[in-house]
Amino acid sequence: MNKQLIAYVLMGILILVLIVLTIFPGMIHAIKDSGITGNSVEDKCIPGPGYTEESWREHMGHHPSMYEECFL
Repeated sequence: MNKQLIAYVLMGILILVLIVLTIFPGMIHAIKDSGITGNSVEDKCIPGPGYTEESWREHMGHHPSMYEECFL
């Protein structure tokens, strides 16, 4: 019974994570850009997948404290 309960809990956690990432797809970029993952400043300033240069600059403008190094 314990193995079955553990399997259900793990599946529930996986489903919850997938739902959250589906609802908030930009969260992946926010975590990556926050510096938690150890990305360098150069990586933070380069447009992410699916962004044009102009749309990435607009996105960075919405978060000036996170991207202040990119505007120097």
